[in-house]
Amino acid sequence: MPKDPLSLIEKLQKKSEAERMTIAALIVVFLMAAIIGVWITTFSITPSEPIASASEPSPFSLLWNFIKESAGQIYK
Repeated sequence: MPKDPLSLIEKLQKKSEAERMTIAALIVVFLMAAIIGVWITTFSITPSEPIASASEPSPFSLLWNFIKESAGQIYK
């Protein structure tokens, strides 16, 4: 395997289109499998902090209240 990335690219450019498409498809499948593997393993990790209690307002309710208050001040 060439150590220089440019020589690797030149070597790939000399291959037929079918070979380049196969190599590209294999790289994409490998990267997708790695990303999905990391994504799935994050589901199995339990959070160290408890989920926010119900007494805290949600970000959407805070945003909605801010919009209502702002609109109320505009239309006074």
